[in-house]
Amino acid sequence: MEKLGTILVVDDTQQNVQVLSQMLRDAGYAVMASFNGQDAINILERRTPDLILMDVMMPEMDGFVATRHIKSNPDYALIPIIFLSALSDTESKLRAFESGGVDYITKPFQQQEVLARIALHLSLRKLQQEKEQYIGQLKEKQLHLEKLNKEKDEVLSVLSHDMRNPLGGIIGIVDLLKSEPIDSQEELFSMLELIDVSANRLLSMVNDMLDIAIIETSTAKLVRTQVSIPTLIDDVVSMHAPAAKNKGISIQTKADEKLPMIQADQSKIAQVFGNLISNAIKFTPTGGAVRIGVEVNDEYPGYLVCTVSDTGIGIPDDILPVLFDKMGNHQRQGTQGEVGTGLGMPIVKRYIEVHDGVIDVATEEGKGTVFTILLPLNI
Repeated sequence: MEKLGTILVVDDTQQNVQVLSQMLRDAGYAVMASFNGQDAINILERRTPDLILMDVMMPEMDGFVATRHIKSNPDYALIPIIFLSALSDTESKLRAFESGGVDYITKPFQQQEVLARIALHLSLRKLQQEKEQYIGQLKEKQLHLEKLNKEKDEVLSVLSHDMRNPLGGIIGIVDLLKSEPIDSQEELFSMLELIDVSANRLLSMVNDMLDIAIIETSTAKLVRTQVSIPTLIDDVVSMHAPAAKNKGISIQTKADEKLPMIQADQSKIAQVFGNLISNAIKFTPTGGAVRIGVEVNDEYPGYLVCTVSDTGIGIPDDILPVLFDKMGNHQRQGTQGEVGTGLGMPIVKRYIEVHDGVIDVATEEGKGTVFTILLPLNI
């Protein structure tokens, strides 16, 4: 039978301890016994009961003194203590409550009364613990919401500042087109290209904001399908090939033959590799290389091992520890002045985690960076 709780009986009369112990065991409680106040305090250092039945008149240390000692220790202060004594005068009862007791029963006692009061105070203590736990959870949620609020304000502050430049550029070009005649098709094409670049920059910021909102609200739900990661990477690479070509950067892919398909959300995994490949191109100077590999190896059984490496400028020591934080102050320009929101890496990490995967990074300034992703083969 599951025990209702553990009761510490403190009484200097062995017969009283035996009678109380048997009564409590019959009612379904586990019992510990002590024959004086100091011994009771020593017992608490080894094991904590749910409630204490305390006699008053005991040698060495009486029940009042023992209770004050127990209540002065924050580790035991919340244990309910019921006095069970032959002293029936009002002064003794007042001293019992002043020392920290929650109830007082006079001897000779009625068995049903003792059990009823024990059950009551254990129930009250349980309610108190649940209340404290609930308050603790509310405080944690409040702190979490305050943190998210602060991060949201910081993200909006960064993005609103960054949005001014492309918006200002678009408005300026439109005003120019409206106010002055265009001399040639080449000039018109150049202006439209600037508008296109600025508009795509703004779209990228909006997409990052939406993805961060998904992360914060934990609504990153997956639509799993059978996905060939090598095929997906080939598609992503083709999208970024023009940017790499413009910078004179080579992109190389290598995949083991006959790799198994995995159950994954294709769009989110594509976004992961898109961010990593885009960053690799951004932080690699002209003449460098980006390499993407996919394999299964014995070092990580049960996982598809994917790497995205570059020969770029690496990640500075002050940025590396906060690389995956939403507000880690890791926004920086690429090797040709390319800019970003700094929100891509937190999104990458979140999307890997919701796939029960792992992402790790190794970097050396001036030599390059390697991102390693582990995706479960059997999800």
